[in-house]
Amino acid sequence: MLSLQGQTYIPPSSEPVSRMVIFLHGYGASGDNLLGISHYWQEILPGTVFAAPNGPEACDVNPLGYQWFGLPDFSPFNIRQGLNRSAPIVANYLKTLMATYQLSPQNMALVGFSQGTILALEMLFFIPNLAGIVGYSGAFFPPVKTPALSPTAKVLLIHGTLDTVVPYGAMVQAEQALFESNISVQTYTCEYLDHSISEEGLQQGGAFLAQVLKQTDPILKKESSNYG
Repeated sequence: MLSLQGQTYIPPSSEPVSRMVIFLHGYGASGDNLLGISHYWQEILPGTVFAAPNGPEACDVNPLGYQWFGLPDFSPFNIRQGLNRSAPIVANYLKTLMATYQLSPQNMALVGFSQGTILALEMLFFIPNLAGIVGYSGAFFPPVKTPALSPTAKVLLIHGTLDTVVPYGAMVQAEQALFESNISVQTYTCEYLDHSISEEGLQQGGAFLAQVLKQTDPILKKESSNYG
């Protein structure tokens, strides 16, 4: 199986590492595009390791960037094919990080942007007891089969009303589909925002992460971790 490459950042802190936030970038970008957000959040998330892997493939339309899977179109069939290929790679990466830092899924949260949000939400069904997921400007494609375990992770979706890449309606549809899957979901609308992350969105995302990661236990040994 392919392994993901990317940067990690551990901010200076008097607290031991007790939680982790992983950024999943958008189509044609790289982990470095999102890792800088860690500097914005490090004060409200002390003792956090931030990681930002690159997608496993060179981007079809931008050879200098990466993709989680190709996007010949936005049809549910092609998205599902891509998720089936890339999701096990991402899940394996997350489990490796948990083993490395001796953290449980409840100590880990994911932050996705655009295609990265699609991948992050797919992880609900690979590691269902994550602490939480923040999804910016993304969409949700439910699994074809009913999962064996019901995800306990909390989800926050943030989207701009002027997004023309992934339309705002995708967030509305995702909220409904997640609700129907009995997943705890909140949404936040950024008025007049295009396909990007605003300071307002960063504030909302950071506050959400501080809340869901605050509810977790401190460092747990690998032996007691439950990966679902």
